[in-house]
Amino acid sequence: MTGLRRRAEWMPPLLVGVACATAAEVAIGVLLYAGAGLMRSLSTVLVVEASALAIGLWSAPGPGPDLVRRLRRRWLLCMVSFLAAAFYGTSWSVLQELGGTALGQGFGLAIMAALPLYTCGAVLGGMTTARLTDGRGPQAGPGAAAAIGAAIGFAITGVMLPQSSVPSYMLIVSLMLLSIGGMWYWAVLGARLHIEVKASDSATASGVRVEERRLLADGVASRVLLEGRHVRRTIDLSGESAVVPWDLAVARGLMPPLEAPWRVLVVGGGASPLPRMVVREHPAASVDVLERVEAVVELGRDHFETGLHVGPGERSSVAVGNLDDLVEGLSGSYDLVVVDSAALEPLGGAEGLSRRAKTALRRRVSAGGVLVWGPNVDPVTEAVDGWSTLTLTRAREGGQEEVVLVAGPDAALPSTDLFEGFRVLNGGAAIT
Repeated sequence: MTGLRRRAEWMPPLLVGVACATAAEVAIGVLLYAGAGLMRSLSTVLVVEASALAIGLWSAPGPGPDLVRRLRRRWLLCMVSFLAAAFYGTSWSVLQELGGTALGQGFGLAIMAALPLYTCGAVLGGMTTARLTDGRGPQAGPGAAAAIGAAIGFAITGVMLPQSSVPSYMLIVSLMLLSIGGMWYWAVLGARLHIEVKASDSATASGVRVEERRLLADGVASRVLLEGRHVRRTIDLSGESAVVPWDLAVARGLMPPLEAPWRVLVVGGGASPLPRMVVREHPAASVDVLERVEAVVELGRDHFETGLHVGPGERSSVAVGNLDDLVEGLSGSYDLVVVDSAALEPLGGAEGLSRRAKTALRRRVSAGGVLVWGPNVDPVTEAVDGWSTLTLTRAREGGQEEVVLVAGPDAALPSTDLFEGFRVLNGGAAIT
């Protein structure tokens, strides 16, 4: 988010604060003229105003896909309340006997004091919810801007109110400010990233959850699987992105003829689309998946259509636990070993897999097989005579994806044109 937008976000709550303070002071100024006893009347008006504002703030809407619609409704209600207050205040000034009855004073207290303060609080509460769910993490809400606006409103009203024979005209000015603030705020909301938590793992402390993120201005939507603050999988929901996931692009480039057996291992692949693709597109293939967190497998199956279940299957199996132990327990050799570094990020990156486990993985790659590490490259590579490396890279939103292929001595790497979207950074050199 640019600094300009951060500054622009201050203006709508500031204008709401101005309107809120103006309504409060106008109500006090008008109602006290008809009140019997200054302190009693002042206390009554202040209690009603503070209570109405508190109830409005307390009624803040919860997050949800229709939050913007609910915010629009609250803002419209706020403007209607100020219009009603201005109408009643004008009637109070013209019809002097209106304030001479208890009923008239009660209506005045409700319409000129309680209703505007309540709706202002409701708007500010909704703005707070929008701020907390826009994907930027913990940050200050609109309260500071609204408080500054209130100070400005008190100052202006204190100067202008005694000079007017019809005090309610200040409410008309507040209505104009709310209209300007509303138009300003919809422009701010257009660039807001809305985040809705679709599912979460409450049984463990892993913090695995599925979020849907929408950028209202561009119509961009995505579904994200997170482990804590680390992204494990992302899919585009808007239909605009045709980028093939890095593991699918590389695996398809390395796929052998359909009649040839193909044994694949995916380390950290609990949410990967690769196992399902291998089983669907290669009839002679089998896939083993190693995953650290069971919730990743479950949420990946439910929300990302991975089709994975913990345990053995007909052509695929999923084992969950400590990756070092799972790697140590492997048997046989694999034609393709894929290490998804996103699964290691919660453990501190590539060092989340021990050097011993990395060596064990290399030993599980057949002489004609390939070990693939991505999308963040492992800086530690065991030197083995006759093996070669190929480093691929491609630009993605938010940075580069870099994938390293470590090929066995009998492996025949295909043309890099088959790795969709990737270009060769370096490769072909034998490791000595």
